[in-house]
Amino acid sequence: MDPAVVVSFFITLLLELGFPLLVAWFLVRRYHLSWTLFLYGALFFILVQMIHTPLVLFTQAPLSAALNAAIPNRTFALAVFAVILGLLAGLFEEIGRYLVFSRFFPSRNIAISRENGLLFGAGWGGVESMLIAGLLALTFVAYLFSASPVLASLTPLDPLVSLLERLMVFPLQIAFTLMVLLSVALGRPLLLGLAILWHTEVDALAVFLGVTSGIAVTEAIIAVNAALALIYLWYQRPERHETGGKSLVG
Repeated sequence: MDPAVVVSFFITLLLELGFPLLVAWFLVRRYHLSWTLFLYGALFFILVQMIHTPLVLFTQAPLSAALNAAIPNRTFALAVFAVILGLLAGLFEEIGRYLVFSRFFPSRNIAISRENGLLFGAGWGGVESMLIAGLLALTFVAYLFSASPVLASLTPLDPLVSLLERLMVFPLQIAFTLMVLLSVALGRPLLLGLAILWHTEVDALAVFLGVTSGIAVTEAIIAVNAALALIYLWYQRPERHETGGKSLVG
């Protein structure tokens, strides 16, 4: 057991669990919001994944086999497979968010504002990070008690790859959330379509490049998308639009 790997696991777990909470705490304090919005974001992410994840798990093997049988070029077949998986993620998550903002928020008299969207998105992306941290914790336990040569070969950088990816995906989830919220608030379905396409692009490239080009290239592409998400969030920050926590609808 390498002490450096143990420390790396601890740092990764601490930040994957704590960073979303820190961002949520900042949003709650800055905009005088309720933690309930963060919890709603987490809850609805889990509800969406209860449908999306089993569907993917049960269909990806037969889908991959069917595509390989129908498309002789393995690279092209992988590309189609990646796009289908990415599109499923985009459709489930973005339509799920759309239904929350168009149906659930009004039913609870929750203002459709940028401030509320940011905190809801932090809950959506935050619980995803926390669930990944849970899986990583299981890997850590296995590392401590297993004699597997694969686990024994882990380096301190390996857990940090997971952390880097979560830190990049987190702002993407918030950006998707805000884009869908604005599609409802401003009556612009195009924004919902753009959110679905953006989500599809990120997930599809992650699947395709993860197989064909390796981790470094995959993480670099995610980093580019994360940078675009941060730019979008900066442009859409509540202070710039002076919504003051009020609903954008009406």
